[in-house]
Amino acid sequence: MSIFKRLLTNKTGSRKSIIKNSVIAGTIIFSGFGQDVMAKGKSYVAVEPLVCDLVKSIALPSDEVTCLVNRKQDVHDLKINPRQAQLLNSADKVFTLGKEMTPSMRNWENNKNTVVVGVSAIDVDDHSDHGGHDDHSDHGGHDDHAEHSAKVDDHSDHGGHDDHSDHGGHDDHGGLDPHVWHDPQNIIKMGDLISKSLKKDISVFNRGDRKLINERFEKFDSILEALDSWIVKQVESIPKENRVIVSKHKAMEYYGDAFGFESISLLDFLGDSSSLRPDNIKSALKELKEDNVLALFPEQKPASKLLRNLSRQSSIPLASNQIFVDGLMMDGNTVSVAVHNTCTIVDSLGGSCDKESASKIQSEWYKLSD
Repeated sequence: MSIFKRLLTNKTGSRKSIIKNSVIAGTIIFSGFGQDVMAKGKSYVAVEPLVCDLVKSIALPSDEVTCLVNRKQDVHDLKINPRQAQLLNSADKVFTLGKEMTPSMRNWENNKNTVVVGVSAIDVDDHSDHGGHDDHSDHGGHDDHAEHSAKVDDHSDHGGHDDHSDHGGHDDHGGLDPHVWHDPQNIIKMGDLISKSLKKDISVFNRGDRKLINERFEKFDSILEALDSWIVKQVESIPKENRVIVSKHKAMEYYGDAFGFESISLLDFLGDSSSLRPDNIKSALKELKEDNVLALFPEQKPASKLLRNLSRQSSIPLASNQIFVDGLMMDGNTVSVAVHNTCTIVDSLGGSCDKESASKIQSEWYKLSD
């Protein structure tokens, strides 16, 4: 074979080899993209009903989100059964408020697939730069609330559970009040944790799904900012001297700090509600009178014996509706429970709540979470 023919043959063979290798590499790359596009949705478990609502509002429509606890069940007393344990073990990820709210999750928090989004996981808003809330900093009873990133919970028993002096799990709050979601700014921070965790499950090459998560969180954020502004406007209708929330526990203290209320927990004065000593009752009645309290807010229906007793002795009426402090109502979502609580508080304290103006905010949330 001549030198010229040998060189031509080698060059042709090299070109074929390059083309062949390029095709193989391309096939591998595009098959990788194809796997992202065709990948099945993830399976997530959200422990508490409220967290389930948040995860559904941000997760991809193709993802399966299972609510571990139904709305009728008290998460404080949750005992994880074998079926629930199986769901927790098989989920791609588990989202929870954490042991401060759901003590039984203490055994699951350290699992690599568990994501805590509650009080121990977020930097709780102290409202030092909270737009529209500047006049709240000097509201009576809030001098010691400038920094409440580790707000102490007073739950010797718990609202909505009628005088359970031995209510399980409340000694396990670790000193942190878990009811952070009553401030929409804290919900936004919870959602940020959720969205970042969800994106970790999506390949960097799958830009479409990552963009969709970002878009859903941006909508999530805008709805909650609108809710925050709506609550500020409703509260402004209450005379400042009337802005006192009295309930059995401190579950609404984050709400009070955010929107300019003094929050009074009756258990601060009465101790264990099963032991109503005359001196304690006298102290509570004096506090209610001095603070110009217009209403007592039950956390359950019917109202607890404690609230009924104090209402009778103080002549202060019970609010006509209960407030929901531990999560969602039987019907509705994160936004609608905030609207319900706000209107219950505003209307009971001499203000005027425009519930209709919140209907658009609620409907926008439904579009996300349904």
